[in-house]
Amino acid sequence: MKNFYLSIFMFLSTFYSSAQTTEEIENDFRFLLTRNFILNHGSNLFDEYPLLKGEACYSITGCICLLYIKEDTVKKVAIERLTGISTQLFNEGKPVLLTYGMDSAYSAMKKNKNVDDDDNIIYLSIADCVISEAESIASDIFNAQTIKLLAQKKE
Repeated sequence: MKNFYLSIFMFLSTFYSSAQTTEEIENDFRFLLTRNFILNHGSNLFDEYPLLKGEACYSITGCICLLYIKEDTVKKVAIERLTGISTQLFNEGKPVLLTYGMDSAYSAMKKNKNVDDDDNIIYLSIADCVISEAESIASDIFNAQTIKLLAQKKE
């Protein structure tokens, strides 16, 4: 069964990583979705869950893919990594909010034309129209961490 999940994960991570090959334009921050971050979350589980070692598992889209796996241990690691990625981006001066819904990609690009207007927030669309439960969970967790950090900064 783990091989089945691994196969699905590899397929989805290949699909999501195609964003890295697109031509980047000024203020196009989509590369942040597939950027690999240095995180230690879940490293103690590598023997039991080797797929957590995969490079793609250290990106926003990789963590979303991990949330599709039904095992609670893997989901917990994905949630910890999403929180860690949000924190790293905030510490780099790039607070990110994940968006979804109809025309969210267009709306995000429009808002990102001037990232100096609202706490330097970068908007990234993870899905247009139809959204999966995993994408919804990832967005809620990621955005909650970013909003928490922005609030702490204002105090």
